[in-house]
This record gives sequence, C-alpha cells and structure tokens, in this order.
Amino acid sequence: MKVIHVNATNLHDLQSKAPEVAMALGYFDGVHLGHQKVVEAAKQQALKNHLSLAVLSFFPHPKSVLIPNFDVSYLEPIEQKIEKLESLGVDLFYVVEFTKELAKVGADEFIQQYVTGLHAKEIICGFDYTYGAKASGNAETLKQYALQQTGVTIVEELKWQGQKISSTLIRKLLNECKLQEIRSLLGDYYITKYCCKNGLFPNYSLPKMGKYKILIEKDGSILEAIATVKSNKKILLKYDSSIIDSVLTIKWIERL
Repeated sequence: MKVIHVNATNLHDLQSKAPEVAMALGYFDGVHLGHQKVVEAAKQQALKNHLSLAVLSFFPHPKSVLIPNFDVSYLEPIEQKIEKLESLGVDLFYVVEFTKELAKVGADEFIQQYVTGLHAKEIICGFDYTYGAKASGNAETLKQYALQQTGVTIVEELKWQGQKISSTLIRKLLNECKLQEIRSLLGDYYITKYCCKNGLFPNYSLPKMGKYKILIEKDGSILEAIATVKSNKKILLKYDSSIIDSVLTIKWIERL
C-alpha cells in the first residue's frame, strides 16, 4: 500500500499523477467493523470498475485543530491504521493534513479538489459522513453533487446491541473497561504499543486505572501477563523479563 500525505502545497502535483480509484471517505479511527464495511464496499466497486482502491482520511483530528487545548483520545496512531488498511487490501491511503485553512473549504470545493480531483471515479462513505466547512456536506449532498460524473455508494449503519458501531462507542467502552465488548466492535482485541522505559506510545488510549489480563506479542509468540494501569500513560507489568523487549504490543483482554 502506498501512503500519500496531502496538503495545499502538493495537492496540484498529486492531482496530475493520481490513478483512477474507488475512494472510501472517513476518519477511520480504530478501523472498526463499521469502517471495514465501508472499505469492503469500496473494494467491491474497485473490482467491478477495474479501479485501484483508495482511502482518504485526515490527520490530525479536526477537533485538535479547531478547539484550543482539546485533547483528542485517539484509539490508535496513524501507523497502526496504515497496517490495518493494508491488510484490508487498500492500494492508496491519502492522508490529508487538517488545518484551519482546510476547515474553511466549502463542501463542493472539497470534493472537487480532494476527491474527484484525485481521480475518484467511485466514492464510498458511511451514512453519517460529513465534509466541508462547518460539516455542510453530507451523504445526501454528496450524491447530488457527484451523481453526474461519479458513482456514489452510501454504506448503511452497522449496529451492535442496538447501538451504532463507532469510534465514540469504543472509547466509551474503553473508559468503562468493557474490553470483551470492544473486541466485538473491532473484530479483535484492543491493541496498544508500550515502551517499558518511556511509557505509552503517542496517540493510543488506555483503559482507566486498574488491573488487567493482557496478551503480549513478541516474535510471533504470545505471552499472558498482568498489567496495572497507573495513569493514562503508564503501566506496571508482571512478566517473564527474559523474553520481553523494551517495546511491547499489548492486547487488552479483560479487567480483573
């Protein structure tokens, strides 16, 4: 998968080189089952129309740019998002730099410059996707704008126990230490990376303070361990130190 960072400076050059794609739109924090459904719908359109499969997202989170001192609780850093999207068969991942200037771009101009301008021939998004200044664009306006020149697929809501599967719901369950429920929404356990010396890697979130059963992955093997969350950045681990590196991949199983 090719990762392409997009900003106002290089946009024009990228437009001249971009291949024709089926493009999935969204923020994709956590790449949960709802996100996976959007990517899968885009994949089907790519195969049907002989296009490359692209995802277009943002970084940093708009709220961190628009709201002073707003601390975004990311579920994962962009590096892990890249790994997940690649495993789903995505060919191109466009990461648009979100700035205050971009926040002023109108809905139609955003589609023209960043979506169809990057040669999206099929556009795929979730039913609640919004775009453009003050979130003035939505799934319905997208269909009206793009219908003449571009195919549009709107992916319907995916629910779990009557609730919309969303990054917001996953954060809520993480705060409530409901880790098994999170697995049902992600399709896997919640994962973080942790450095024994420096603490939690940037742009991950931890469950609240307490003791947890975890799995630690290393060199293809898996070790069961106990982790005590001491703060929103620090963990106390009990493990066999002879087989643990300083950087750990941790799967969160359940609160003890």
